[in-house]
Amino acid sequence: MSTPDDTTTTTTTPLSDLCAICHTTPPKYRCPRCHTRTCSLPCSRRHKLWSQCSGTRDPGSYLRRSELASESAFDRDFNFISGVERSVERAERDAENRGISVDRVQSEDAAMRKRKRGKGPGSEPGPGSGLDVPDGAREAGEGRGLVKGEAAFLKGAAEAGVTVVRAPRGMSRAKGNSSRWFPKQKCLNWSVEWVLPDRNKVTRDYTESTTLADAYDRVSPPPKEESVGFVQVQLRGQPPGPEMSTRVAGENMQEDSTAGHSTAGPGTQPEQHTHAPADSAEITPHRDLYFYLHRARTATKLPVLIPLSPNATFTTALRGRTVLEFPTIYVLPDSPGTVLTEKGHLFLLEEEYLRTEGPAEEAEVPDTNAAEGVGDSPAANSVDLGQVDEQKVLDVLKQDLFGGSAAS
Repeated sequence: MSTPDDTTTTTTTPLSDLCAICHTTPPKYRCPRCHTRTCSLPCSRRHKLWSQCSGTRDPGSYLRRSELASESAFDRDFNFISGVERSVERAERDAENRGISVDRVQSEDAAMRKRKRGKGPGSEPGPGSGLDVPDGAREAGEGRGLVKGEAAFLKGAAEAGVTVVRAPRGMSRAKGNSSRWFPKQKCLNWSVEWVLPDRNKVTRDYTESTTLADAYDRVSPPPKEESVGFVQVQLRGQPPGPEMSTRVAGENMQEDSTAGHSTAGPGTQPEQHTHAPADSAEITPHRDLYFYLHRARTATKLPVLIPLSPNATFTTALRGRTVLEFPTIYVLPDSPGTVLTEKGHLFLLEEEYLRTEGPAEEAEVPDTNAAEGVGDSPAANSVDLGQVDEQKVLDVLKQDLFGGSAAS
């Protein structure tokens, strides 16, 4: 009598209780985004690859009201807020490493939003808004909001006779401008770009009462031999040479300009001159170098330079001039006479530029005498229409019209 073989019955596990990828092992992990269950790290990676799933929890996914008061919901909210904070800190560090001023960009964006909504004192710059913005600054800065302290700087520059042309926001020229107005000292602090003889560019900040010689000595300190020689000459009682006396004259001029600036009242404005000379002093070298101010917005490809005296302060050097955001000063070993006479030079003096391009530029400038009320008498080329017979004028016009039509 045959006995049936002993058979073992195996329980079959449904596929829903197994790994969704390999279907062989019970799952251990659940995807935070799509809730797919996997058994191992290779299966989890394969799931992300096949399903194009990021594996990151979606903070905007729908949750029922009963799930909001759970511990997992609090953990999700905390992780989300912590992730946002870490992203902001990472972005700030990245901007700081790249040299981008985040605070200035944010303040400019806020000012721009206020201008669009019609709020804030900078919504309508002009006489009725409390902000005295120069015409050149308003023209170049159109569509660009004024940040904190910018209106005071533009007003101070306008009172000093300097036209500041603003570069578009985000440009390197605008980012590098740290010029501002000191309300306590009541003076301007200029950012000055130096173009050295080796064509390297250096930017430093100076007050408007600083002389060009002192400013350049801060950028490029003189050798120790020159400093020691200057002290020895003073101790011997000998008169220093023209190059050594530059620094002393600059210090005296700086003290005079500072005293004059402190005694001036807040309502007084310095007299503005168009294309006034930078300084009445003679253009002399400082440490065998000459200083030139770059003239902005010219119609030539060559840089147009304006000779400056090393004893001049930034107040006198910039009066009646136009700068793009902040002044640029070239330091060259060539004198103005060499630059003017030498052919094939890389630079062009303002004197020669005005000789060739001056009439075209002056034709675009309106007559300032008419605006100031100067010239109450009629001009030399004007005609007094009060003594002209109107009937004769009519007859001449009719003759011209009918005569021209008959000839045609």
